[in-house]
Amino acid sequence: MTKNNKVRKEKLSIYLARDCNKPDSDIIKIENAKEPIILDLPEVESSLLYIKKQSLKNVPPWTRLFTLDSQVDSSEFGVSSNVGAVFVVRMSGATFVLSFGTGFHLLKSESIERDFGLKVTLNSVDPDKLRSLDKASYDHNPLNSRTQSTLDVDIFSLHLDSEMEMLYAVTGASLVKEFGSHITGRDALTIAVEANLSDIPVILAESIKRYRSNLPDKFSWVENINRVRDYDEIEILDLELDQYLSNNDLDSFWLGEPEIVDWETQIGYSFDMYPKTLRHVVLSFDDYINYLNGVPATVELMKGHVIHVNNSEYQSVKSWPVYRCLYAEIKFGSDNYILRNGTWYKVNCDFVSAVDNYLSDIDIYSFNFPVYSHDDEGDYNDYVFKNERGFCLMDKKNIHIGGPYDKLEHCDLIKDGNEFVHVKLYRSSSTLSHLFSQGFVAAEAFIKDSDYREKLNPKLPESIKLDNPKLRPDPSKYRVVYAIATKKNIPFELPFFSKVTLKNSLKTLRALNYNISLSKIDLDPVWLKTKKCKPKKVKNG
Repeated sequence: MTKNNKVRKEKLSIYLARDCNKPDSDIIKIENAKEPIILDLPEVESSLLYIKKQSLKNVPPWTRLFTLDSQVDSSEFGVSSNVGAVFVVRMSGATFVLSFGTGFHLLKSESIERDFGLKVTLNSVDPDKLRSLDKASYDHNPLNSRTQSTLDVDIFSLHLDSEMEMLYAVTGASLVKEFGSHITGRDALTIAVEANLSDIPVILAESIKRYRSNLPDKFSWVENINRVRDYDEIEILDLELDQYLSNNDLDSFWLGEPEIVDWETQIGYSFDMYPKTLRHVVLSFDDYINYLNGVPATVELMKGHVIHVNNSEYQSVKSWPVYRCLYAEIKFGSDNYILRNGTWYKVNCDFVSAVDNYLSDIDIYSFNFPVYSHDDEGDYNDYVFKNERGFCLMDKKNIHIGGPYDKLEHCDLIKDGNEFVHVKLYRSSSTLSHLFSQGFVAAEAFIKDSDYREKLNPKLPESIKLDNPKLRPDPSKYRVVYAIATKKNIPFELPFFSKVTLKNSLKTLRALNYNISLSKIDLDPVWLKTKKCKPKKVKNG
């Protein structure tokens, strides 16, 4: 082929309609497009080109400053025009929408199959020749990020934790000649290929074949946890949640802060800001049910009702909808779903079983901690220190090490000189995830970082100081203890995301040769009923 006859590379953004039987008017905003143009393509049922209606071509208003006195001709400024189109192709039992220019504005997002491009790409890309990926964590608050490389690398070189992060998009070298040299997948499949109009059906046929195929083993973990983004599915899950509420099936429901808050600057939570309303030291779904005073809880109510964080002046310093604070795990059909931070997640059943199996042999701490009846964890730690033998207090003895864990608390208590105890009153799944992560980071620093040990040593009681903090301790002589104050049976009734974080902490601590134990601290039932702040006093007159 001569240079003059070389086929131009075209960028194609290919979407898949969720329902191939829906008319075009349900897939795109045809009212914003001109009359469709029928195109003739081989082996397709139909192919229609919708060109976006153009607004009048006007120069920007500010140009009048220069053109009104005719010193500058308006044509000098040019004109603005956003050209766009979508190409709807029906074939192979599927409806494809290809967008060009600003044509994506014509798409009805609720009609598009989510992650179509991602799955096609994972089934078409060289796993050792990736360039970038978009991911989101779910261990604490969801954090979206992108990592990329100037060289071809495998997926783990792009710093993705397959058990703690979800993959949203990926770019890499294509193994499929129809897709060109590189391929990108998210909701759309995006490729740049030397192609004519008649080549489109072959490309679409290959994409639907790969979308309908199982993921290769190297990427099978991608389906461990998926964020539910289909509007109809979210609506169905909310209805199922209503059914759980009406049946009073609340064993797997928790109420907790959807983000990290500073507990030292607040006195409690309330479901409204009236002076006589009770303030709760700890969020509890039972307290919300009591607040409703017989009115059935529903998703609609929870989206309208608000949880307020109260400061010492009984002012609301932060608030969230109750729905956003609800952590719920439900089964629908044969699938497991989790609601957290107002977002639904679908969890692979095999992944759930693998996590539970890993935690099944965790050591349960032999020491029985005193019953928890304190509004502040610091008070509880102090109580244990003063009333139980063998403990020294480490609470709030922070060590400055720099980096993301600038102020690291080694642990809350040390028992018998070699057991690092981390105590936490269950507040939310993110609270426990933070507990497990902090315990792992401190234990790792203790073994690997001599500078950390030198800063820690002066904070230790004389009886357990390290003889030489520069020497690496033997981790097999130490134990990390996670002690959780909760009514739940642990670890199996912990929130699933917390169990995943615990599992990963255990893997690392075991690899370091630490001993690890889990302990449940019982909650005082009387304290549970009376853990209310006094309502605000209303002045007479």
